[in-house]
Amino acid sequence: MDKLTKILTKALVLLLLTAIAFPSSLVSAASGVTFTKTTYQTTDLLNLRSTDSISSKKLTTIPKKTSLTSNYRIGEWYRVTYSGKTGYVLGQYLTKVVTGTSFTKTNYQTTDALSLRQAASTSSARLLTIPANTKLASSFRDGDWYKVTYNKQTGFVSGAYLKKVTASSTAYTTTERLNFRSAPTTSGALLMTIPSNQVVQSLSVSSNWHKISYGGKTGYVMGTYLKKGTASPAKPSAGNADYSGSKMYVLIDTGSTVALRSSASVLSGQLTRLGRGTPVVVTNNLHKTRGFVAVQTADGRRGYVEATYLTLFQPSPTNRPLIVLDPGHGAYDPGAVRAGFAERDIVLSVARQVASLLAGKVDLTLTRYTNDYYPSLGDRSAMANALSTSRFVSIHINASSASSASGAESYYYKGTTSVQLARAIQQRMTGYAGMRDRGVHFANYAVIRGTQAPAVLAELGFLSNTSDRAKLADPAYQARYAQAIADGILATL
Repeated sequence: MDKLTKILTKALVLLLLTAIAFPSSLVSAASGVTFTKTTYQTTDLLNLRSTDSISSKKLTTIPKKTSLTSNYRIGEWYRVTYSGKTGYVLGQYLTKVVTGTSFTKTNYQTTDALSLRQAASTSSARLLTIPANTKLASSFRDGDWYKVTYNKQTGFVSGAYLKKVTASSTAYTTTERLNFRSAPTTSGALLMTIPSNQVVQSLSVSSNWHKISYGGKTGYVMGTYLKKGTASPAKPSAGNADYSGSKMYVLIDTGSTVALRSSASVLSGQLTRLGRGTPVVVTNNLHKTRGFVAVQTADGRRGYVEATYLTLFQPSPTNRPLIVLDPGHGAYDPGAVRAGFAERDIVLSVARQVASLLAGKVDLTLTRYTNDYYPSLGDRSAMANALSTSRFVSIHINASSASSASGAESYYYKGTTSVQLARAIQQRMTGYAGMRDRGVHFANYAVIRGTQAPAVLAELGFLSNTSDRAKLADPAYQARYAQAIADGILATL
């Protein structure tokens, strides 16, 4: 054998050894892609191979129309498991299984900041966050996940944070106080009374009855008391109530102070600093959950204090556990309404009684003290977060289209203490008021999700249920609910 032949022979042997030591499947594996687990169906008989190559070992043959799942591919080869064997199949013989439902394109608006995810799952990759009050369109749904496009990215959002947007409406202004009813007849259930000079959206008209949208509800009003207008609905006051002449107290940690400013702005000059428990008298008719309130101090100085740091309940000289009570709804938003009773009124009555029961034992503040105003969900959480809050309890009443639904239930979002608080309140509501126990549950409600302190949302019962409603409307039972909440709070401090 000549020298050249020996060189070529050695080169060939080396090449063969390299191929054995480093097969093509290992080289190509480096270019694989992992993706969200997806279901496919085979479109023909399909060979399952040991690697991503038609020359690799055939493990088995997969029948046509077999469902397979995969979350990894190399080029056009998908890694799957079938009949206990894991290998690779060619993607050209797979079709993605669509499990959702197509429907007529519908417009929605987000009710809170909302994650756009790659697939219909909370475990799927988040593409971006869509702001609250953003308009979106969808024509495909997978369970409670809606396929939408936002900022040039397409994905899925949870339907729990979408509300349907009416395609067209006409603005009218009420000329007098106007009954808002559930049906186009004077015998229809009274949902609420709309004040004079309020803008409402008329969706349709029949026999002088206007189907309207107002305060988050849809119902009917008589057209006799409407004046056509083109203005958009005026946003209600987000935190105003008449507190002129009321005595309030500075609520701040011991050793800290808040500014008494010369005008209603953080940029204005400071007249003095007010410490914990300093009494002030409100000098105008505006009290707010957030913003500035005009006040006068005991020594006659007039200025403005941030409303977050004022309470109707005199705090102790030194820090005690601070309880923030949140009566749900308020002002234009009555909450659940049945048989002339509104959730807004009952929960405020209960919250005030809870405060009376806790007074002297803890420090207190409420997100609203009257039915004259509506703090936003964000304002309620922000108020609690600005203070050294120990417990936050939002009080609500349920309603259902099924009159048989009944009982009390409590919700938490995160934290062991929140769970303990929810259980303590739930146990006492069912015991003190004899309510059916619907249990304690996790819930992604904005008002408790946005609060940093241990927080719960308590549903006292169902206003839509005759038996529950009789208790909810009874002052004696309202006192029992209040005692249950107060004792539940104290039990977890």
